[in-house]
Amino acid sequence: MLGLESFRTPSAPKEAAHLVSTLLDIVEEVAPLPAGRRKDIRRDVLELWRELTSEKSTRQPDYIGEPAKLAAYLRYFLPWNVARLVPLLVDLDLGLKPGDAVLDIGSGPLTVPIALWIARPDLRAMELRVECMDRVRRAMEIGLGLLEGLALRSGQALSWKLTIQKESFSITDAAPRRDFALVTSANVFNESFWRIKGSLSERADMLASSLGARAARGGRILIVEPGDPRSGAMLSALRESVILRGGEPLAPCPHRAACPMAGAFLSSAFRDSDEDGRDGGERLAKVVTAKGRSKAPWCHFVIDAGAAPERLVAFSETAGLPKDRLIASWLLLRPDAAEKTPSAQAPSRSVRLVSDAFRLAEGGLGRYACTRTGYSLVKDSLADLPSGTLALLDAPVPPASTERDPKSNAVIVRAHSDQVAPAQLPYKPPRTDRQGSRAADGQTKGRDGKARDHRQGSTKKPPITPRKAPRDDGGRFGRPSAQGPHPLAERSPYARSKKNRNQRKPKRSS
Repeated sequence: MLGLESFRTPSAPKEAAHLVSTLLDIVEEVAPLPAGRRKDIRRDVLELWRELTSEKSTRQPDYIGEPAKLAAYLRYFLPWNVARLVPLLVDLDLGLKPGDAVLDIGSGPLTVPIALWIARPDLRAMELRVECMDRVRRAMEIGLGLLEGLALRSGQALSWKLTIQKESFSITDAAPRRDFALVTSANVFNESFWRIKGSLSERADMLASSLGARAARGGRILIVEPGDPRSGAMLSALRESVILRGGEPLAPCPHRAACPMAGAFLSSAFRDSDEDGRDGGERLAKVVTAKGRSKAPWCHFVIDAGAAPERLVAFSETAGLPKDRLIASWLLLRPDAAEKTPSAQAPSRSVRLVSDAFRLAEGGLGRYACTRTGYSLVKDSLADLPSGTLALLDAPVPPASTERDPKSNAVIVRAHSDQVAPAQLPYKPPRTDRQGSRAADGQTKGRDGKARDHRQGSTKKPPITPRKAPRDDGGRFGRPSAQGPHPLAERSPYARSKKNRNQRKPKRSS
């Protein structure tokens, strides 16, 4: 069995929850609600959530400019997005130096700059030029006041030079503007990416060109999207496009081969012929992928919710939107890898844990992970580490020719360490509200709520109920009546005849 040399788990700093709570106080000062609107804020939050999740095709891109939606966004979506971004930004190597420039695309109320300021105390005193781009200027102005107020409340001077620019980012615009050491975006491309025409690879090429045109030589690109299947497929396609153009993924990927959790995206490594004109070009190395699943797995992680204060959790529950966990798909890229620097991680020994823990049939816990070999099932101490952890083994990961999981086709990786405490899954009692739920006495309840005995060897059958007698219609439709002919049975020949509703009509031929 392999040993566990080291591991690093993304987690929120201790002061993050207090700073997010302070952010909520500053929201009430910078963008106060009128007295007549305070009682409707929970309803506005719920309506905006429904619009963001169910009505994407009809929503306007600048929806945040409406006062009611902006107020709901500032009090619910902004703090939750900040709480989700903070653990990801804590340990990322962003490559920033004094005097560097940062571009935040689709900034809104400066969600990414606020999260970066909370997560990285080492960057607060660094002189950075941060340019924020969005379609709605009012949201950026409020975000600027929020970040300045947060720095003032913390007793630290804001050393960043912030500028706001009302502009819409175009995926098809690849004009070279290599000025920014870091290009960021959060929850921006999960909708606009799918509006442009072309195959998934063609869209990813356009997005990679547009983002790479804004990054300086050796710069980095950070994209964070919701952890849904479409976002996972988009990021996998973007990752491959950047690699084929000479770039490299820095995180969370532990290798440069094809993505084993690409969702609906089919890598060029598995295509017999590439419809996008890459037949003679470079292809990524093949990896082990999942089999026997109705939906292909996509790369997404469960994020530590330690940056969410209790008041935010309580407000979400009263608004009807309780949060039990945070999920995100994200990618840190370097589009120009001409100046390669030594990587801090060894691809041959690195394991990135992806899924939640689940119980194995033979006992113990398991998690699905990403390695240089591909789709992997980790056991023992590796399965006790949380999602998003990057683990470094004391030896290379097993090759594709080793033991596989017969259910998922994943390569089995076992590693042990006495420093990792065994994880405990919360007990989930069996559901009793399902149709056909089995009771302790061996009976099940059907849709009518009546118990039915299905124990082995039981001969009990439901009683046979007699069919109902036909309704007495007084002989109006040709049936004999026990009470004699109906008084209206003999009608005038000039009276409108009543249709026989019991007579079956012939089916129409197709």
